[in-house]
Amino acid sequence: MKGLDKRINESLDFLIENEQLLGRELKTLFHSFKEEKIAVGFSFGKLCFLHYEAFVDNVHEDIYKVAAAVELLILSFDIIDDLQDKDSDYSWCKIPEFSLNVALAMLVMASKTIEDTSFEHKRSAIRLLEEYALKSINGQQLDLLNNCRDEDSYVQMITQKSGSLTAMSCLIGEVLAKGEVSREVQEYGKYIGIIQQIKNDIQSLKSWGPKNDLLNKRYSLPIIYLLSQKNDISKSVVNYYNDNIVTVLDNNSIENELKNGGAIRYAITIKNVYKFKALKDLEQVAINELGKDYLQKLMK
Repeated sequence: MKGLDKRINESLDFLIENEQLLGRELKTLFHSFKEEKIAVGFSFGKLCFLHYEAFVDNVHEDIYKVAAAVELLILSFDIIDDLQDKDSDYSWCKIPEFSLNVALAMLVMASKTIEDTSFEHKRSAIRLLEEYALKSINGQQLDLLNNCRDEDSYVQMITQKSGSLTAMSCLIGEVLAKGEVSREVQEYGKYIGIIQQIKNDIQSLKSWGPKNDLLNKRYSLPIIYLLSQKNDISKSVVNYYNDNIVTVLDNNSIENELKNGGAIRYAITIKNVYKFKALKDLEQVAINELGKDYLQKLMK
């Protein structure tokens, strides 16, 4: 997989350097923002590649450009998300007005890159990119409104926001290879995004810093569970969220309640529900062992 990360990174560098309509200042920011994301790997681009490779006899070199295009769209969304949430240490948050231009350019380049390939079904891939990107944007809007305060509405929101992007990455690879997409790939692709978002939500509550959802009065599955309990700790958190009285949060007590009162276990249980659904759909797809192993790791 490290070799695949390298190929996607090389394709990103190629796309940035060979875009004649961008000036040197924008290209420099492009490169620096991309470098900050290398450490976490290009998981969305890899999903695209693996679902192309699974259904072809010979891999066309242009697929690395498409995988890089997917990563351009994802990075643009990451930048915009961080600028909206104002809780990130990435360099793009220090220069928001310039970073927005980079994000906009990435969005345009994502579809332009796919259009410039020689794939027979590239128009179908672009339609998938546009459709699922819009779904994710709508999910991001719902997240910013912070009104998803029960399990059903919250899962629907993260399905749009996060599930759309993982499903999109899988389906673009599949459609380029086959000219059509399958229900199973769509479903487990979506579930992978839900699983990853729930894992991020749990991780957010492990440190009391600027990214902590509870301190920021955000809603997530563990917090929704905590707020539903009828005890002194949950009441203090409700008061904190409602701003109706001055509330001093007892961090140690809240951490203990999250860990031992069922909130984290509840979120893990919901995550595992989607893991088992994803694994069931994955069994129906003829993907090679390397790809299957990678997908299973994302579902843990």
